Amino acid sequence: MKLENKQIGIFVALIAGVMLLVVSGTGSPKYNFKPEEIAKAIAGNEDHMSSDKLSQWIIEGKSDYRLIDIRSAEDFKKGSIKTAQNIPFTELLSAKTIDREFTDEKTIVLYSNGDSHASQAWMILKTAGKEVMVLTGGYNGWVESILNPKMSQKATDDEILKYRAANSIASFFGGSAEISSGGSSDKKVSDGESGETKKSPAKKKGKVGGC
Repeated sequence: MKLENKQIGIFVALIAGVMLLVVSGTGSPKYNFKPEEIAKAIAGNEDHMSSDKLSQWIIEGKSDYRLIDIRSAEDFKKGSIKTAQNIPFTELLSAKTIDREFTDEKTIVLYSNGDSHASQAWMILKTAGKEVMVLTGGYNGWVESILNPKMSQKATDDEILKYRAANSIASFFGGSAEISSGGSSDKKVSDGESGETKKSPAKKKGKVGGC
């Protein structure tokens, strides 16, 4: 049976979650794996949040959630989402960290460069009884859709209105929208696996490689 990336990530997370429970050495009921509940959340896409929704939460000053960047401290310094707290993935995979950092009932929103690592962390925190979501597309998705929105030169009136709204949001977060010719000459930011920050067009935030 051929598995998709998300399925592989989930299986890896399941193993990591079991290891977490063993290492934690605690019989606390809050560390309780509920496969039916987790499967329902995944099937209903309740485990993910869009960049648009997160941007609205930040702009509105919503305070009943915590935005956690699970990338390395190095990647975090190169660029991050406003209001995010950096707790690297390797540090997050600790029952001690979970018990210390997440004592309130706020929803946790996780992001990495892409989806894989955040989905694995989601599984572990869900097992620990936390309300948690993953930012769809991670930081790279945020850079593309929020910081660097594009509009075609042949855009319709509706598309122009949406572009203007997106441009205002991009400005709020320090990004910059652009008008695309729609041809192959458009500059794109490579989403490599080297872990290095990729340079995007002038005054734009770049993507970061990895998971």
